[in-house]
This record gives sequence, C-alpha cells and structure tokens, in this order.
Amino acid sequence: MGYDFDLIVVGGGSGGIACAKRAAKYGQKVMCIERARLGGTCVNVGCVPKKVMWSAAQISDILKHDMKHYGFSAGGDVTLNFPRLKKARDDYVKRLNLIYAKGFEDSGVSNVFGDCTFVDANTVRVTDAGGKVVNYSGEKIVIATGGRPHFPPGEGVEEHCISSDGFFDLEELPSVAVVVGAGYIAVELAGVLNSLGSETHLVVRKAKALREFDPLISDGLDVEMAKAGINIHRNTNGVAKVTKDSQGKKIVTLHSGDVIYGVDVVLMAAGRVPNTEDLCTECEWAPNTEKLHLENCGVKVDPRRYIVVDEYQNTNVENIFALGDVCGKVELTPMAIASGRRLADRLFSGKPEFINAKVSYEYVPTVVFSH
Repeated sequence: MGYDFDLIVVGGGSGGIACAKRAAKYGQKVMCIERARLGGTCVNVGCVPKKVMWSAAQISDILKHDMKHYGFSAGGDVTLNFPRLKKARDDYVKRLNLIYAKGFEDSGVSNVFGDCTFVDANTVRVTDAGGKVVNYSGEKIVIATGGRPHFPPGEGVEEHCISSDGFFDLEELPSVAVVVGAGYIAVELAGVLNSLGSETHLVVRKAKALREFDPLISDGLDVEMAKAGINIHRNTNGVAKVTKDSQGKKIVTLHSGDVIYGVDVVLMAAGRVPNTEDLCTECEWAPNTEKLHLENCGVKVDPRRYIVVDEYQNTNVENIFALGDVCGKVELTPMAIASGRRLADRLFSGKPEFINAKVSYEYVPTVVFSH
C-alpha cells in the first residue's frame, strides 16, 4: 500500500522537529503537523522567553545591588520599560519561529498547520484555521504533542488566574503578584517578578519549594528567596478560591485560612499535563492529545492520559510512536530532542549501530533559573 509520507510527525515542538529533520536527513518523505507556532512550549512560552526575562531580572539585580561595588553609579533612578522588553522578547521568538520554518524547508520536511485527528492507524485528518479539511496517510506516525499548564480546582481559579503561558502575555509588570506552585516554573517566575519590582508572594502547599531536590539546594534557595524579599506562604495546602474586590483587584484565599489582598496577577504554576482531555472525562489530569481521538488508532494511554511507550518510544500500535512531554517521563526539552533523534536513527538510518538506538532517561541533569 502506498502512503503520502514515510513519516508523519504530529507536533512541531522540540522533539517533533528533531525527529522530523533527522528522518528527512535519511531520505524519508516527512510531514510535520503543528496547530500553533513552530518550536513548541520551549521556544514560545517556555525556556527561551523565560531566559530573556531571567536576564532582564538579573540586570535589574545588578543595577540595584551590585554595580555600586564596582564603581558604577546610575545618576538617577533606573526604570524598566516593560512593554519595550515584551516587544523585544516577542520579536526574538518570532524570528526563531521563522528559523524553524526555514530549517524544515532546507531539510525537505513538509509543514502543515492545523488541528490533527486520527482517522485510523495510518491516516490523520488536519483541519486548518480556515476550516479546510485534508487527510494524510503515513507509513509511520510519531506523536509529539507536548503538554500544557494545569489549573487546580478551586472557586474562581480558572476565571481569575493566568498560567505560565499567560505570564508571557502580560503587557505591564504587575504591582502585586501571587505565584502558586512549588516547582521550578513557580520558583523561576516568582524570582523574575520579584527582581523586576513586583511585590511577589509564593504560595506553596507544604513547607518549601523544590521539595524533590537535594535539601542543600532547596533549603539554600528557600533562604535566598526570603532574603530577596519574596513573601513565602507555607503549608497552605494550596488555593481555596480567588475572587475580585470592588476595585478589580484579586483576593486570594488559601486553604490554610491566609488571605492575600490587593493582587493584580495570580499565576498558577501547579504543574503541567499532557493534551488528551477528550479521552479523560473523569480524570483531573489531561495530556496534549485531546483532539487526536486516539481511540481511532488504538493507542493506549495511562490513567493520567499520558501515552504509554516502552524504552524505544514504541506505543502498543506497531507503526505509531510517541515522545516528549506527552509520554510523561523526563519532561525537558533536551530529552525530547534526544529521543526524537534516536528514534529517527533507529527507524530510518539503516545502520547496524543504530538498530537498538534509544535515549537514556537515567541521570538527567536539570537547571533551575532562580533568583
């Protein structure tokens, strides 16, 4: 049977792009389907713009605390033009989107934008922004649809809060910000907001942030965040509700009974989930496969709706593979890239040394961009 493509990659994030380009390098006819912007979470609303903001916060800290020790003086108050920073950051991300598109063009990878749904194990249906529907068939299909921020339950939480994605939509620096979460995303964004000049509150369910890290790291960070001026609300068991006062400010009520008044922005960083909510009607967690209709191709998901794969990224369907955050293993950009390349090496290189190629999920380092 003839197929339109040797490989169809669903998801144009870091892992999907790496897999598609490596497969094309081996002479395969490849298509990549993406419903938003090329680059996925990392490039658009994750690592890359976060590092721009971290750099701005670092400069702010130097101007406030360090430059005088090296003989510099500002000659007056130094102010932040937040809209200008945002525009420069967003323009940089747009350039990266174009670079990824050019990379596809140079590699011979076809790129289609739209929502993707499985018709069967070898066929997907893509609906573009204008409503045009086209079916494509592929001998092999890779699912690399990533994840998204998770809003925990609570009165007014989804209505009055933003996620880490929403952080990058902010047009002005908030005067008062509440960040909810104890992981590296919460720590990083709380640090950025505090260093840039927001009154910042960090709400953690238990005693401290980064509880899963070595105590030397988490305890040291805890001391430094408090020293930097971040208000840490401990042992709260999370947010009970978020309401608005008569001036439009948020009121954040915690399960511990603490209340934070006069808040401009409440940022929920309580974890990420894969995209599969249509398959998870009775499950709080939902990965990035909600429109894929995996029931049409038979791919299995676990109770939290992550796609089940083995150590070689194989799903239970012979010609369908999955990688990156949608599998719920090590959810880091370099791991998605590595797994995408190793998978393409194994499937398409034809080289004996790659017959058992796979990525190692052991001893993976990570970096927290805290302040």
